[in-house]
Amino acid sequence: MYMKTKMLIVIVLLLSVVSLTVADYNVIWQEAEQFDSTGKWSNDPQHMDIMGSPYLLATGLGKGVDDAVTTVNVKNKGLYTLWVRCRDWLPSHSPGQFQVIVNGKPSDVIFGKAKTDKWQWVAGGKFKLEQGDTEIRLDDLTGWWARCDAVVLAGQGFIPSNDRKVLSAQRLKYAGVSTAIRDMGTFDLVVVGGGPAGMAASIAAARNGIKVALIQDRPVLGGNSSSEIQVPPMGYIGKPPDTRNVTGITAELFPKQGWSNFADSEKMERIVRAEDNISLFLNTRAFDVEMDSKTRIKAVIAQNVHSGQRKRFTAPLFADTTGHGWVGFYAGAQWRMGQESRSEFNESLAPVKAGKRTQGNTLYKSVITTRKEPVKFECPEWAYQWKSSTDFEKPGTHRRRKDTVRPENFDRPSRGKGRNPGNDPDGGILYKWWVEYGGMESTIEDAEYIRDELFRINLGLWNYAKNHNPATKKKNANRQLVWLNYVPGVRESRRLVGDYMLSQQDYDKRIVHDDTVAFTDWGPDCHHPEGFWVRGNDCIHVYQGRRTSIPYRSLYSKNIENLFMAGRCLSATHIALGGTRVMRPCAGTGQAVGTAAAIATKCKQTPRGVYEKHIKQLQDTLVKDGCRLMNKEGGMREPKKLKD
Repeated sequence: MYMKTKMLIVIVLLLSVVSLTVADYNVIWQEAEQFDSTGKWSNDPQHMDIMGSPYLLATGLGKGVDDAVTTVNVKNKGLYTLWVRCRDWLPSHSPGQFQVIVNGKPSDVIFGKAKTDKWQWVAGGKFKLEQGDTEIRLDDLTGWWARCDAVVLAGQGFIPSNDRKVLSAQRLKYAGVSTAIRDMGTFDLVVVGGGPAGMAASIAAARNGIKVALIQDRPVLGGNSSSEIQVPPMGYIGKPPDTRNVTGITAELFPKQGWSNFADSEKMERIVRAEDNISLFLNTRAFDVEMDSKTRIKAVIAQNVHSGQRKRFTAPLFADTTGHGWVGFYAGAQWRMGQESRSEFNESLAPVKAGKRTQGNTLYKSVITTRKEPVKFECPEWAYQWKSSTDFEKPGTHRRRKDTVRPENFDRPSRGKGRNPGNDPDGGILYKWWVEYGGMESTIEDAEYIRDELFRINLGLWNYAKNHNPATKKKNANRQLVWLNYVPGVRESRRLVGDYMLSQQDYDKRIVHDDTVAFTDWGPDCHHPEGFWVRGNDCIHVYQGRRTSIPYRSLYSKNIENLFMAGRCLSATHIALGGTRVMRPCAGTGQAVGTAAAIATKCKQTPRGVYEKHIKQLQDTLVKDGCRLMNKEGGMREPKKLKD
């Protein structure tokens, strides 16, 4: 009892010191995403690992969105300086501008106008505040993706920091995020990432009897195939007779396949929530790990992207299905990003020299509605401009390479004038994979810039179809672009390294591994890094329909002993990832990981231990649970009852 009392006294004293420090500076710290009402501003947490926080994004398409509004309590009256952390995403034109209104008084400064595109604190003038409640509003002035991270009202002597580490400490000190990390309990498996792989891993583990935490940073499940992003959940691209693709849980999540069959996030969430063994945490972003040792994860640390509440998820086993390999990255797992050299894995489709290039991202979802009367679209000057077909690359210049020889234009400067959408009335902005950008940049470090460039490309394409293309502008007279998604579909980023790296050799030789646990029919599908801008071959896509084995050894980390990975995080070369990155094979690898986690839990094994001692049990369980697996004879091990 004495020790507990003494500890309580120490905690009270520490809190008193912090309170005095805060009072000295009179700092009122308000995260934008924690406003009482965010109006029509969108909560965007997808870049917080890079810029440090969720933020509010004004997605108005040229029309200012409704104000975000909150009330803060001023404890000490006085003169306060307004500080706003914001970003001018295109300083040459400053498209996204907003004001902050404090108690009805607009800021002296228009935010979103700067000489740099870096996130930074901008002073917005001084306000004399009385004790009591003070209203703060974010007033979007343009509708063109203004962005606000946080608002601070501070007394004399306090300046918020632009240094990431210092800023993180300030958020913690001034309650931008919770001071305490809430312990969410201990699970058997923590899965981070709610896309196809994460959902399938969680469901498989739960149905095989273990307790799972599924953590997803968005408000919906499905990842690239969610109702939010709407990439069609594909997997099979060959010819009959055997068109049955990945089965098992995959068939429950994605019962139909085709370019116009989009997934249903509400249905997928019902499937997940029906499992008593799954605890689902939406709007929760994992941003760190705690380690037991250099080779073992103890817990994942996450944050609610609305409230700022930090949470700890503890387990003996973890699965990284983030797509970006964030859990593995924070844990120190071996990883790769970019292109391997041709000689390393003897891949004829790889470049001679290794490089950093990847495939790019695409904003798939937009909404175009038809009105009763003509609707104008005034394209902003900062969007890309095409006014005639000659402003694009010539039709027919984009070719898909289908042999196993690397096209020359993949390794020389190949940026052109942009891909001609032809006479598509939508201008190519509705569910067109080729409106792609980012492979020449880093799809992790430069993700926000890549997304912003896609904004500019998509607006320019709509402008061409709406106002300039003689074949489509009459059709589009009454049509209006009312929504352009701000969360891109990502094709490629980090790949975590396992005991085996899938490579082109697996496709060339049709290797059926002794530890096969999933397969793909897609074949290596590697887009040119220039994406939309490419001149010449836009894509390598070979072995379409050639069924290829995915081994279990590609689904657990080589150096972090309790880490699984599935989906785009699996252990594969850049070329091999091209055949496994689509949704249905991703879900297949997820089911394998979830099933393996259940076996590891019950048999007290590591992920590698399942390979060494229980691989047949894993394969038999997968077949029992509805999965088809390849066999050495060139056929398939069939479950008794197929769900696909």
